[in-house]
Amino acid sequence: MTPKPASESPSGEGTRNISRLDCSLDDDPKCLDTSLNNFYINFCNIHGLRSNFQSVEQYLSSNKPHLLFLTKTQLSEATYSSPFSVLSYFPYSHFRSIA
Repeated sequence: MTPKPASESPSGEGTRNISRLDCSLDDDPKCLDTSLNNFYINFCNIHGLRSNFQSVEQYLSSNKPHLLFLTKTQLSEATYSSPFSVLSYFPYSHFRSIA
C-alpha cells in the first residue's frame, strides 16, 4: 500500500499516514498496538519549546499522533527533559553539532 502524501502547511508542520507493519516487541510499552491500520507521524518547527509547550500538550491530547518530531526547540543537550514530558509519549532528543 502506498502512503498518502503528507499534508503540509507553509510553516512546515505536517502529517503523514503510513500503513502499519506488525510489531515484534509484544511487551514493550514503546511498541505500538499492532491492530492499528495507520501510523501517524507529525512534525513541526516549534520555534521554542518552552514558550509553546502547552500548545504541544494540547495538540498531542487532541490529535494523538504516534510520533511527533519537533525542530527549532531552542533547547540544548544540557536541558533536563522532565518538564517536557507528556503521558504516553517518550522523549528522544538529537542535537546537531555546532561547528
